[in-house]
Amino acid sequence: MEIGVAVIGLGWWGRELARAASHVPGLDLVAGVSPDAGERTSFAQDFGCAAGPDFADALADPAVDAVLIATPHSLHAEQVVAAARAGRHVFVEKPFTLTAASGRPAAAACRDAGVVLAVGHNRRLSGAATRLRGLLEEGAFGTILHLEGHFSSPSALAYRPDMWRAQRAEAPGGGMASMGLHIVDTMQWLFGPVARVSCLARRAAAPVDIDDATTALLEFDSGLTATLTSLFATSLDAWLRVCTTNGICTASDDFARLTHLRMDGTIEALPVEPVDTVAEQLARFAAAIRGEGNVAVTPEEAISNVAVMEALAASAAADGMWREVRHS
Repeated sequence: MEIGVAVIGLGWWGRELARAASHVPGLDLVAGVSPDAGERTSFAQDFGCAAGPDFADALADPAVDAVLIATPHSLHAEQVVAAARAGRHVFVEKPFTLTAASGRPAAAACRDAGVVLAVGHNRRLSGAATRLRGLLEEGAFGTILHLEGHFSSPSALAYRPDMWRAQRAEAPGGGMASMGLHIVDTMQWLFGPVARVSCLARRAAAPVDIDDATTALLEFDSGLTATLTSLFATSLDAWLRVCTTNGICTASDDFARLTHLRMDGTIEALPVEPVDTVAEQLARFAAAIRGEGNVAVTPEEAISNVAVMEALAASAAADGMWREVRHS
């Protein structure tokens, strides 16, 4: 079964999704959509498909069975609803929406239309994250004491005021929407829901008016604690550290490497399988459309992640006051 897909939003990440889709059997890239003529021309040439300016035209195209949405965060909710009403399956980049309140009806629209909805939290599919989950389920690390998460990038240093990513409305909590949310998703996938957060966000070096230094404390429903840092003006780095009574396990190098610092001070490298996580999430999306499997991230999980992001932004706006996470 060939599934015709249209990429909506042809910037950097839209092109990454197109690249990944080209490696997934059963996905046929048939169209791209962008208001930018230069992006459309380049995309059509590079991927050998049609490209137009109108989302509605893509939804009306009988060759399009599914859309891959990589547009500004503020557009996700309405575009997901429009695609569902047109009977098109939906893969949307994280964050699913900017508010849990807008995410719930968007998810409901997909459910009511009988279309598959998938959200792009890909780090949980990495070899390091899946191996870590298996070890945790085996009880390999004893009692979990605390988590430490980090995601940084120099991206904001190159932002211009006219870029959508440089707008505060699109970047709640600074880098949390584009980077930190990956760590939030992986933490909640491994350790359950976050109950409350305290967050500070500051603009230290960005040439545009968004925060670039964000740090948070998280408390889970279980009582587990965590720290999370997202920096938008330094070297690219992403890791998750799990501190336990049997040493410290770290998924590092953007979740490509897993190590165990033992109690005796020795470090063991734990073998992990390399995974093209972007392609893998699209492969699971395609399998779900065919009725042969499930998406990697459920709509409920994606909305839960948005709820944490909202609480982080609300806490940062209140200079670090604790905020409850409203998952439902």
